[in-house]
Amino acid sequence: MAQDASSNGSTQRRVFIGLLPDILVSAVLPVVAYSILTGWGWSSAAALSASAIFPAAATLVSIARTRSIDGLALISLIFIVLGLLGTLVSGDPRFLLVKESVLTGAFGLAFAVSLLLPRPLAFFFGRQFATAGDPARVATWNSYWAYPQFRRVQYTITVVWAAVLLLDAAVRVALSYALPVATMVWLSQVVLYAGLIATMTWMFSYITRSRARAAAAGVETLGAARG
Repeated sequence: MAQDASSNGSTQRRVFIGLLPDILVSAVLPVVAYSILTGWGWSSAAALSASAIFPAAATLVSIARTRSIDGLALISLIFIVLGLLGTLVSGDPRFLLVKESVLTGAFGLAFAVSLLLPRPLAFFFGRQFATAGDPARVATWNSYWAYPQFRRVQYTITVVWAAVLLLDAAVRVALSYALPVATMVWLSQVVLYAGLIATMTWMFSYITRSRARAAAAGVETLGAARG
């Protein structure tokens, strides 16, 4: 059990550390660029459009480096382009502000819809983290589905992520039209990443508690990510 807790803690640290480059590229650099450009007299729409170059470039670099088009990266790029087009056509910078909210809302909806499918999305994301694609570990992970405790954990995680992502989208879209653009440029990122970090912290804690209960009941380790 101590080894499982250590493994789960290692995975949690790795996930949080992995967030840092995304926070830098998608949040910090665009906010800094927006502040500099508006200070030079650029309009909010122009400054937001220019600052979108950082997440767009990061996505393109990732595609070029891996020589494959990741579904999430492609969706992110599409939303960036749509936000830019909406801003250019309408002149309203809020199109760029809400693009991430629409994206998180879409993922929240996907989590919610997956509850109606044979296996929810948390099962597949968890499998990717836990197995790194290793066939033997994938087979072991798939076998856990036979345990009611494991299924309950996957459904619970899926429900929570669906609720958090949908709430994030609703709150940030509403705030984007209620607050000044200059405020939402940074506040939107704070709300997003605070929600993500809080939910991931809960998720790892919930997995650890669930595994401890399963072990106490004499059930095989249920679905923790291996370090």
